[in-house]
Parts: sequence; C-alpha cells; structure tokens
Amino acid sequence: MTKKKLTSRQKLLIWGSLGILLAILWLGGGLVNLAHNKLEIYRLTKKRERLDMQYQELLNTKKLLEDKDPQYMEELARLRYNLVKPGEIEFRFTPDD
Repeated sequence: MTKKKLTSRQKLLIWGSLGILLAILWLGGGLVNLAHNKLEIYRLTKKRERLDMQYQELLNTKKLLEDKDPQYMEELARLRYNLVKPGEIEFRFTPDD
C-alpha cells in the first residue's frame, strides 16, 4: 500500500476549505444570535406599544374619575355595578344558541 502525496495545490485547497468551514460555523452562530435578537427587539417593541396604549387608557380613566365626570360615573355605575335610575326597569337578554 503506497501513500499518495498531496501536491501543494491540494493542501492549499484542503486548508482553505477547512478555514472557510470554520468561518461559516463561527459566523453562523453569530448570525443566528443576530436573527434571534432582531426578533426579540421586534416582539418587545410591539409589547411596549401595547403597554403604552394601555397606559394612556388608564390615564384617561384616572382623569375621568378625578374630575368626577357625570356621564362616565353613570356609565361605570350601570355597567360595573348594575345600577339603574329610580323608575327604570332593567332588561337582560341572553343570546340564543
């Protein structure tokens, strides 16, 4: 059994291929992390937008409660506490199945 000697060109090709493979593996992990981070930033940005809108709604509700807005107080009493004005009759309907 004889060993076949590699030419310098073949050695260069093997080492170059190995170097490229290592670079791909090293950069590939970085690219995966980059993609993951981009998705996480997108998700957190959307969550922040939702929380900002919820915060604004709560500020508006707080202002209405502090100002004791009569329309808002009446709506709140009717919806949350099922109150009615004297002489009113409350009707409740159940949806048909």
